[in-house]
Formats: sequence, C-alpha cells, structure tokens
Amino acid sequence: MAVITISRQLGSRGASLARDLAKELGYEFVDKSVINKVIRQYGLHQLNDIYDHEPKVWELFNDNSVLTIQMMNQTIAAFAARGNVVILGRGGFKVLEGMGDVLNVFVKAPQDVRVARIAKRENLSEDAATDRIKADDELRARFTRLFYSANWADESLFDLVVDTGVDSDEAALARIVAAVNALQVPGEVDRAAANIDVDPVLNRTIDGVLGRRTAKLG
Repeated sequence: MAVITISRQLGSRGASLARDLAKELGYEFVDKSVINKVIRQYGLHQLNDIYDHEPKVWELFNDNSVLTIQMMNQTIAAFAARGNVVILGRGGFKVLEGMGDVLNVFVKAPQDVRVARIAKRENLSEDAATDRIKADDELRARFTRLFYSANWADESLFDLVVDTGVDSDEAALARIVAAVNALQVPGEVDRAAANIDVDPVLNRTIDGVLGRRTAKLG
C-alpha cells in the first residue's frame, strides 16, 4: 500500500518516469489533470490558474484560491490514503511529509542535459530552451514557497534523488522500485498515509472521476 510522490525539474523526464513507475507497479497515476477533474466537481479554480502564473498579493488571500489549494491538498491526501498510487507534482511531498509509507522522490538532470532535451522536444533554440527552463523553475519554486513555505530545490526534503543525466531511465526506475520495497508498512510507523481520515463525499467524487462505483458500507 505504498505511496510515491514525484517532484521534478523540467527536462528531467520525471513525468514520463512517474508514468512508467505507475505502470511497472500497477499503481494509480495521479497528475494535475486528475486533480483538476476532482476540483472541478467543487466549482473551484483549475490548478493552472494558480500554479502557472505569479499570483498577485490579493490573489493569495482570495477565498477561491485558498479553497482550491485546500481542496488540492485534501485530494492528494485522499489518493494517498487509498495507497498504491504515484502522485506527480503539486506539492505532494509537502502534503504527505513525514509519513512512513510514503516515498518522496525528486527527479533532476544537469542543466545542459535539460536544455538539450527541451530544445529537441519543443523545437526550440538553445537560448529559448534555457529561458523556458528558468521560467519553469521559478514557477515551481514560487508555488512551493508561497503555499508550503518550502524550498522546492532543497534535496534534503526528499527520500530519494534521481539524476536522469547519470542514470538511464531503466536504472532510475529500478532505484525507485527498490526504495518502495524498503518502505515501512503503516503499522510500523506513527504517521502513515493509510491512516488518513478522508471525507466520504470526496471519496465518492474521486471514484466518479476514476469511473468507479463506491462500495456501500454496512
């Protein structure tokens, strides 16, 4: 019943690694599109409206923005409580910080490798790819700082750091799987995602998004 959060740099191939990991383990894969579908059911902002631009001071205290972040955190926690899930980005490593059945992974790559990958993938010049990466790094850092008071680039906040400029995709995947297998079971730790109390309405909403029927209790 493990939970894995993947945080990554643009150009590190962290997103594709997260998808491959979920497929390898047979886990649910949760990214911003899945979280957005849940949040939409509550009539709140799409995450991109908050995440993908620098918020103004008044936006930080806007009721809708605050509720969106709160719902995002609750949704991440709800998926984690189900176990067997890979959660990509969205501050998952902070939402689930300190839980013994959660593996928080940071995926990075050297700057020159990232630039080459983005230039090729998005058909950009080297300078344009460099600017794209810089802007994305700043957005991720700002989001984490504003809403979680954390330094997104602080590798000490993660249980495992994978460098895809050094490790092949296969080697990186193997390292993460090995770390997952070494996780403690919920009963062996004081804090565990498996013990999170989830609102039944949110659980039903998630089931609906996933196209599943919620089992009746009692």
